[in-house]
Amino acid sequence: MIETQLRQRAHRYPLRVYMRATVATLVATTVGLTVGASGAAANPLLHQTGPYWSELDVRDYSNAVPAPGTLVDSSQLDPAVKIADSGYGYRIAYSTTDHRGEAALSTASVHVPPGTPPPGGWPVIAWGHGTTGIGDTCAPSTQPANATRSVTANYPGYWLRQGFAVVATDYVGLSTPGIHPYLHAEAAANSVIDSVRSAHGLNLRLSRSWVAIGHSQGGAAALSAAHHEPRVAGSDQRSDFRGAVALAPATHVEDFLDLAAPLPQAIAGNDTGYLMYILAGMRDTYPDLDIDGYLTARGRSLLNSSLDLCSSELAAEASGLRLDTLFSQPMRDMPGFVDAAFDYMALPEQGYNTPLLIAQGLDDSLPPNRPIALADRIAVSGSFIALRTYDGVDHNGVLEASLSDVQRFVEALFTSAPERTLRASGFGG
Repeated sequence: MIETQLRQRAHRYPLRVYMRATVATLVATTVGLTVGASGAAANPLLHQTGPYWSELDVRDYSNAVPAPGTLVDSSQLDPAVKIADSGYGYRIAYSTTDHRGEAALSTASVHVPPGTPPPGGWPVIAWGHGTTGIGDTCAPSTQPANATRSVTANYPGYWLRQGFAVVATDYVGLSTPGIHPYLHAEAAANSVIDSVRSAHGLNLRLSRSWVAIGHSQGGAAALSAAHHEPRVAGSDQRSDFRGAVALAPATHVEDFLDLAAPLPQAIAGNDTGYLMYILAGMRDTYPDLDIDGYLTARGRSLLNSSLDLCSSELAAEASGLRLDTLFSQPMRDMPGFVDAAFDYMALPEQGYNTPLLIAQGLDDSLPPNRPIALADRIAVSGSFIALRTYDGVDHNGVLEASLSDVQRFVEALFTSAPERTLRASGFGG
């Protein structure tokens, strides 16, 4: 059984309403950035002052890429990017596997607390950020750090204050060659796992033990990392994976593609932008799909703009555009498109070997049915999963509302008997 709080409100959105609802936000807190739940005005990327490359600009990297999980290069973070609560901060380039199954480069920021690490090294949080865009200058490791100690605005800073190191991937394709395959489940998992493995090359006395935590896009990445870690890391002595926490995870994006059609309506500009990011990733992953052929000239122009514009900038460009000015035919009518979309984005419903926690606000503008249903299916498969839901809490609010539960869950994961400790702490499973 999975454990819930206030579960009775979780199914208040009928499926038919959900399927036709405006696409809700997939934006999340990043390292040093908090992105609003809806609308461009709430997104500081609209007024970004970066990028700060920290003397590590690998956008044009052309050398051979080594085996996945290898540290390729590193530099100390620019003071503008370094989190105030960290002792040391680095920007790293590392090798991973991309959406085509090919060796690729990714970047990340690595932060450790000030002071002396505990015996065994700093326990590690792998942080999965939410939507910032797919252009190279949208990478969180290049953007100014937020000096506030607000949990919502600076989630990684909270964990640094609790004595954890934070490894925060940008995801493959963000500030590295190639397109960032937005919401590609397996590529995101690889980016998270390989960032942690490669960070050990910095000699910062990191523990082998680590946990994945992510919000929104990053919540999906954390779940996917939990599923794929045994395959990716294998017997790698640098990786003692303990479990994952997904905060308002983007688990329902397949249904968003119902809106990729010539409907006589406009949706929020940021939501239109997310459709473009998804389609850009799918176009690069499946070149045989005629995605451009199902778009109007205006739609193709917006899709191409999405390759460079960060989320708020793209939202501003897409604001007020009716879907029938962007799509000439429903994408679902394209042969092979639906199967490709599920292959690209769907999260596994079984095969998890470590404990999971899904935390979901019930007033999220993204209806919570899908994350809750995914938790149910994972539980039925026999994996250990806990679900926490929060009444009156929206998409970004879940970061702070869930903090007590998440901290207890994470602390239990680092014990010698995580599942037993979790059950004793009231997490069921």
